[in-house]
Amino acid sequence: MEAEDNGRAWRAVDLNGSSHENEDPVLSGREILAFGGLAPATEHVLVEIWKGRTRLVGADDKVDLKARPGARFRSAQGDRAFTFTFDEIGQVWCEETIEVNELAAIFTVPADKEMVLERDDQPDVVLRADGSVSFGPSGVEDIVTRKRRDHEFVTVTVFATAGVFPAEGALRVKADTLVSDVLERAARKLHLTDTAAWVVSIDGRDINVGLSFEQNGLSGHVDLDWLPPEGGGGDA
Repeated sequence: MEAEDNGRAWRAVDLNGSSHENEDPVLSGREILAFGGLAPATEHVLVEIWKGRTRLVGADDKVDLKARPGARFRSAQGDRAFTFTFDEIGQVWCEETIEVNELAAIFTVPADKEMVLERDDQPDVVLRADGSVSFGPSGVEDIVTRKRRDHEFVTVTVFATAGVFPAEGALRVKADTLVSDVLERAARKLHLTDTAAWVVSIDGRDINVGLSFEQNGLSGHVDLDWLPPEGGGGDA
């Protein structure tokens, strides 16, 4: 019965979220790309997703779909694959960016853990469902899962006219961190200047940036709206 079920499974090839009928249990990367009309194959990067692992599939590489039931495929036009690690296991992706929701669909994360970006000399960034991760030159190399530590830290996202910081989700800092320290990081990342008169608020309530998150009575996750005063200026 298992062999029969596997035989049925390989008759549907999942490419970029679309299912395509298939008659051959062993396909080359070129043949998989052809289901989506992605030609020539040499101008596309193809990645297989199976059991929480990703791997690059070349145009002439063979994939035994019977031996890998449930495998999915993602492809994008280009000539470069992007590498990263997830919990110290090497992974690969076909585009420079990936949505956090896509990451969550690939890797199973227990409810008591969270996905975190690790960068040298910077606070951790906790990934959020509406964020995205970049694997470009100044992007992410390592993603790890960690136990949630909500009681010691706050996670912060800054919303400004020039964009969102951090774009991937939320910065995790200690509750005694000054709000102004996070705003300085946001200003550097978003290339903001002349922000001295800007106002920081949460749901319409102004926040004292010279105090810590704890002193402002903030805990858990915090969304900061950081904008010029009405009628004011500032780079955006």
